[in-house]
Amino acid sequence: MTGTTAIHEFLRAAHVPYSIVPHRPAFSVQEGAAAAHVPGRDWAKVVVCFVNGEPVPESVLRIYVRATERQDFDAMNDADRERVVNDVIGLVLLAQQAEKDGLTDSRTLAAQIELQRLQALARAMASEYLKNNPPTDAEIRAIYEENLPRLSGEQYKLRHILVETKAEADRVIARLNQGSDFVALARERANGPTGPNDGDLGWLTADSMPPTFADAVRALAVGSYSPAPVQTDAGFHVILLEETQKQEPPALEELRADLSSAAERKRLDNYIKTLRESAMVTVEQ
Repeated sequence: MTGTTAIHEFLRAAHVPYSIVPHRPAFSVQEGAAAAHVPGRDWAKVVVCFVNGEPVPESVLRIYVRATERQDFDAMNDADRERVVNDVIGLVLLAQQAEKDGLTDSRTLAAQIELQRLQALARAMASEYLKNNPPTDAEIRAIYEENLPRLSGEQYKLRHILVETKAEADRVIARLNQGSDFVALARERANGPTGPNDGDLGWLTADSMPPTFADAVRALAVGSYSPAPVQTDAGFHVILLEETQKQEPPALEELRADLSSAAERKRLDNYIKTLRESAMVTVEQ
């Protein structure tokens, strides 16, 4: 398992709703404000066009361009500017027609709009909080050290033969005991995705394997195969341990971006807990 994979697993385990964490590569609230702002102009009042009398502010166009095109409106050529203006006009026309047709009376649509409002406000607050309370180097290092056991340790180079039943696996082991070649037998009998690769699983760490599989691997000596079938959700395995090696963890600086994201999530987690403690929350049964 790579260092980045381990850190991303840590992020997925964080108790912070993913939707409220500022998305990197999506533009942040600060970037959005910068995209919408033109020095010397009241960008909230500048109108790009009118659609059936409804004004479309320049700020909406600029944020639309940053969100969909990942560039500044001012950097676009005339043809691209015309295209995105027409895109926004299309959005406004569709929205106006939805209101005319009474779609806004739909409880589902109302809930979707409310959810988007909540997410936009929550992302804005999360960005503002993290801008004013960035994680410290000590917090980043603490997360790095916390994850070191998952980023280092023993790696195992493995092959396996995957079959559907224990009886089939027993027959494979019997043939291996009689001197059959594991690779040839894997090519002949494996029905899993590694069958075409002669059962090759490459280098794995124990925490990337199903628990029963990992326990069986740890019990093997290099060059030996599992003496009994190993059951997982995929079926029954016969495992060959070809080599082992020590995995050196990546340096902290190699993972700084991922570690910073993890530290931000922890900070947001604590911030949400603080808000929750001071809030009046009643959950209806």
